[in-house]
Amino acid sequence: MKKYDLYLFDFDGTLLDTLPSLDYVFKTSYESIGVRWDSSLTEEFSRIPLNVGYEKLGASKQHWEVFCKTIDESLDHQKTIELSKCYPETKKFVQYLKDHNLKAGIVTSNNKKHVIEVLKVLDIDPNVFEVIIGNKECQRFKPYPDPILIGLEAFNYKGDKRKVVYVGDGNNDMLSAISAGVDAVLIDRENNAPFNKDYKIIHKLTDLFE
Repeated sequence: MKKYDLYLFDFDGTLLDTLPSLDYVFKTSYESIGVRWDSSLTEEFSRIPLNVGYEKLGASKQHWEVFCKTIDESLDHQKTIELSKCYPETKKFVQYLKDHNLKAGIVTSNNKKHVIEVLKVLDIDPNVFEVIIGNKECQRFKPYPDPILIGLEAFNYKGDKRKVVYVGDGNNDMLSAISAGVDAVLIDRENNAPFNKDYKIIHKLTDLFE
């Protein structure tokens, strides 16, 4: 795959396996407002904006602020951090970024503070990622281009957007990247994504450099 000036990554399901931790967060937060949580929804809800999932479950608007507060509290819980795991190639891949002095950032719908804490606990240097854009840094989330564009601004990137790549594991990641005008790469670890001419497909992080 071609070399890029800037590498941007989604966090959940892309750099780290956080599905069990997100299931805990969703279950705790939804049940705190009296909404029964179905763990079969975790993967889907991890790839859509928080408010979209909330509306999909028909949760009351009056409980939104309480729900958001519980989300933040749950993300800070030690159990959530302990449930986050590396993929087999994650540490090797991050070390490659560091050793080759590649400019890298994280653009996620997760909480920036939580992302940094998880990376530290898993013994991954968060400083490898010069910029981290989370759900507090923008008002519109993926599939809008805003998070990626804010990431480019944070890097003060003025170059060719086709020399920037965004790697994610879901359709909203791809839509966001395409709308932002950067190259889009879908990481498909289950090898079941259909061909799409609008983005490239890889099966593990290290495929980016093969």
